[in-house]
Amino acid sequence: MAAALLKLLPLDPGDEGTQRCRMGPATLSTLGAGLGSPLRITVPGGCCLCTAWPRNDLADGYLQLDLKCKTSGLTASKLKGLTVSVSHLKLLACHRLRKVTVKVVLKNLTLKKSTPEATLQEMVKELLRNVYVSLHHVVTAAPIPGNPVVCVEILAVDASTEEAGLIAPKTNINIKEVVTLEWYRHLSKDTAKISVAGMDDLGSSLKEMIVLPFHFPKTFKKLGLSAPRGVLLVGPPGVGKTLLVKAVAREVGAYLLCISGPAIYGSRPGESEENLRRVFEQGKELSSEGPTILFIDEIDSLCPKRGSSNSIPENRIVAQLLTLMDGMGSENEMVIMAATNRPDALDPALRRHGRFDREVIIGTPTLKQRRSILQLITSNMPISTDVDLINLAEMTTGYVGADLTAFCREAAMQAVLHSCLDSVHMLINMADFHEAFKKIQPSSFRSSVGLTDFKPVTWEQIGGLEDVKLKLKQVFRQARAHTPAIIFLDEIDSILGSRSACKTGHGAPEKVLSVLLNELDGVGTKVTERRGNKLQLEGDCQEQNEKERQIEFQEVLNKDVMIVAATNRPDKLDDALLRPGRLDKIIYIPPPDQKGRLSILKICTEKIPIDSDVSLEYLAVQTKLFSGADIENLCKEAALQALQENGLEATSVKHEHFVKSLKTVKPSLTPSDLNFYEKLFNKEVFS
Repeated sequence: MAAALLKLLPLDPGDEGTQRCRMGPATLSTLGAGLGSPLRITVPGGCCLCTAWPRNDLADGYLQLDLKCKTSGLTASKLKGLTVSVSHLKLLACHRLRKVTVKVVLKNLTLKKSTPEATLQEMVKELLRNVYVSLHHVVTAAPIPGNPVVCVEILAVDASTEEAGLIAPKTNINIKEVVTLEWYRHLSKDTAKISVAGMDDLGSSLKEMIVLPFHFPKTFKKLGLSAPRGVLLVGPPGVGKTLLVKAVAREVGAYLLCISGPAIYGSRPGESEENLRRVFEQGKELSSEGPTILFIDEIDSLCPKRGSSNSIPENRIVAQLLTLMDGMGSENEMVIMAATNRPDALDPALRRHGRFDREVIIGTPTLKQRRSILQLITSNMPISTDVDLINLAEMTTGYVGADLTAFCREAAMQAVLHSCLDSVHMLINMADFHEAFKKIQPSSFRSSVGLTDFKPVTWEQIGGLEDVKLKLKQVFRQARAHTPAIIFLDEIDSILGSRSACKTGHGAPEKVLSVLLNELDGVGTKVTERRGNKLQLEGDCQEQNEKERQIEFQEVLNKDVMIVAATNRPDKLDDALLRPGRLDKIIYIPPPDQKGRLSILKICTEKIPIDSDVSLEYLAVQTKLFSGADIENLCKEAALQALQENGLEATSVKHEHFVKSLKTVKPSLTPSDLNFYEKLFNKEVFS
């Protein structure tokens, strides 16, 4: 037999603050509850503790609740018009509690500072007298003028009490914590962990910056250490800077106060600075109760470089922020965090010691990180078993978290378009992701100059040149071991040239060459790293004496970049480029020999339907001085010959077609070219 349903009605004014719930006689009889018996009532959004009382009109089918003791977040407005089953009402066997531990919530910080401890103890004791309570429930105080208490949260009760208990006059009430309503609302928000895939190491580093100084201030003071006050997060748009800050703040229980440029700017002179001061004052008040993070998103728009006469308002904001950060005392538990994708646009004064002296670089996700992000995004999506996340991660080179989210969303849209809109069993398959890949481009590449994503090419796709491939494998194996990035300068002779070819020595190629030589000299050489992860050349700090430089800087080895260049005119290059320490590894790539040409012919004809009479060995002999591109062109020309003979219909390519193509396709190399390269390669500079 189904349990009866009870419609929730508004509470009678006389029952407010009494912890009574009123119901009809039939419901009381069903529950076996006497007058004033404690009940736990479960409703949508939480539950509450009440004492059973009959309705004044003795009408059945209705229920009225006083939410004096309830779970956090449950309000009377959420219960309007709802119905609950009688099975959701549970009769409790409550005992008198000997001891409870509570958290007291006051209206504001002023009342917290002005209310004496003894007075607060009496107020809490009076509020909880003869009230049934349960662990993690909140007892709400009546809004009486002059009463600073908003509510009391039950943190702990007797160990012998499993469900609920009654606070008697002799119950020992221990006030463990006193917070303001603002701080309590923040802590009562959704406490679910924010998942930030692929940035666990960065999250741990940020947590240490926040937790350790705040939780162990005496240890830091004893060691003579100052807690970090400013942390700057640098990374491309959509990489997850803001999400990382939110995740860290929630995990460590810190109050997160977010501001942005539009919220600070005012219309009248001085209003922007006033708004900034007000935010800092609010942060200082909150930090008196616990760890607080003041987060400035897109700080480059708020604090650009000073110096321009057209940016006087921004200059004043920068000066105000510098003053506020310098005036932060060590007693406040507040950290200033900021995020930007244009660190060079920031005023340099913000990045010195004592301000944003800690910089965390968040780059584009690696292959492993992209797979983690895709696993997180697709964890709640109905994906097919043929979806290979590793393959998707390999496809999405340069994609940041926001791009991958858009990528998965577009794949879901493709699945919707290709199936019934009301299908319950719809799955997202690999084909949907491939279609989405055509539409979603990586945002990190849109503003990057010279950054190109290449389709992976295996060594097996390069025919011949076994000795050269071996040397290249060794170079790139070393590159993978030491560097995450390779700069490839194709046709470098057309970019730079030689200084000896220019009479004046002040042409554009010579200037580019000078810049490149300076950059090459900075790769693999000792530089110094400013504490706070800010790389800086040692020569930029001439104003410091040697002793100060040693204290302020530490030596590191810059191995982040490897330079690879290609040219078919090495004689046009400046000698300074080819000395040791710059482009010091020279690899000569000769034209393919007969064995290499045969290997290239096999690769080029893999997807061409050639006839059985085609002799690739014969063609390899006939294609002397052919480069790889020439051989590929020969195969294409033979395929076109076959199509023309058969009226552009698909057919097989015969030996005669290759013979005809050999008459029209000529090698791009000549014996004199080979002699030139061999003589040049045998010089001392190439040995």
